Amino acid sequence: MLKIKKIQILMLSIAVSSVLLLLPYQVEAASTAQTKKNTYAAKGRIASANRNNNVGDLWTRVRSGFSMSELQGHEVRQNENGYTRHQKFIDHMVEQSRRYLFHIVEEVERRKMPTEIALLPIIESAFNPVAYSHRHASGLWQFVPSTGRAYGLEQNWWHDDRRDVIAATNAALDYLQKLYRMFGDWKLTVAAYNWGEGALKRSIDENHGGDLKVSFHDLQLPTETKNHVAKLIAIRNIIANPSQYGVKLKPLPNRPYFKQVKITQHMDVKLAAELADLPEHEFNALNPAYHRPVIRIKDKPRTLLLPVGSVKTFEVNLENYDKSLVSWRVYRVKENETLDDLSIKYRVDVAALAEVNGLSEYDTIEEGQTLLVPRKRNRNNNDDRLFVAQPTFSELHMQPVKVSPIIHIVQKGDTLYDIAKRYSVDVRELKSWNGNKERLAIGQKLIVRLADSNRNRSVTKSS
Repeated sequence: MLKIKKIQILMLSIAVSSVLLLLPYQVEAASTAQTKKNTYAAKGRIASANRNNNVGDLWTRVRSGFSMSELQGHEVRQNENGYTRHQKFIDHMVEQSRRYLFHIVEEVERRKMPTEIALLPIIESAFNPVAYSHRHASGLWQFVPSTGRAYGLEQNWWHDDRRDVIAATNAALDYLQKLYRMFGDWKLTVAAYNWGEGALKRSIDENHGGDLKVSFHDLQLPTETKNHVAKLIAIRNIIANPSQYGVKLKPLPNRPYFKQVKITQHMDVKLAAELADLPEHEFNALNPAYHRPVIRIKDKPRTLLLPVGSVKTFEVNLENYDKSLVSWRVYRVKENETLDDLSIKYRVDVAALAEVNGLSEYDTIEEGQTLLVPRKRNRNNNDDRLFVAQPTFSELHMQPVKVSPIIHIVQKGDTLYDIAKRYSVDVRELKSWNGNKERLAIGQKLIVRLADSNRNRSVTKSS
């Protein structure tokens, strides 16, 4: 019996010794396994970071960045049903976004914002860079004049940076980030972008004691603002799972559509398009900020956006172009001159002269008024400096303007009454600016003259 006990004790000692001998190796093995696990996790994070640049379809990349919380309610369902009722709407949305979405997604990701924010221009402007609301909001991101100026978007006779794709996107994302810092919730951020930060903050302070964690459904918001947020969530849901809604989402390439090119000389818009071998409508879709047919250079170069494949063509053609880059010059109207007089003097059609200057051919021009007129045909490119030598050129954007004319292109279903209502003008005035014509044709260009005081007043932001 004693012998058996000795044998058991001996075996136990050997077992304990074996465990003690193996323990360092087990610890080392566990440490190695954890190190490998951490390495794999790090590689996974790197792969996740790079995945967005490797996927072929931009929509896949957009989906991977969705992070806004869900929003339930009939407003979301109603908008989902409305957007998916017609495949044509989805196709139109994709087509409109193809030029701009890659750039916006890049910027949104760089700022670590939810990629739902990249879809906001669908709600704001339907990705139309020249969209203009009855509240005077303009561009992809629908900035009103005062907010645009607050975020560095210059607006003058020559151009409106609210319609500049790069500048307006940077300004909008700056503004949205500021709103997120204020409210700490992306749905509240989008609501504030639509309604105004002051209005939303007052509502939360007065009705919820300043509690920013209040349920979105409990907020006292205007119907338009609630619906604005619901629209964004509905679009997010559709893009997240289009087949669930019975629609197809055409792929978009996950690569840049355009490239930025700087120019340092005044240049006709039409010529810039020709040098890039682009249709003028394509050039204007990427460079919609210019009111006039001339890209004016003031204190610093201007940036043009060109399709990636057109940049080299533009640079080579510009380098080899030996004629004048501008065909218009600044002119100050003399006493008793009319548009007809100037059209005869400069051998240009009166309708074309009026359109270039944002006027109707039936408008009366006044002494001292500044216009663009054609340059003399015999000037070469060495005379481009004469374009800026006109005494009114450097002062032009500071001159008081009685009206801010814009061009409205008639769409299917438009009526004079609808257009007048949209721009808050009298229908009789609208008719008088356009030759008192009663009939409209799709594609027809109408002059709409907005009072400068109305254009610049501080108004609530709207889609």
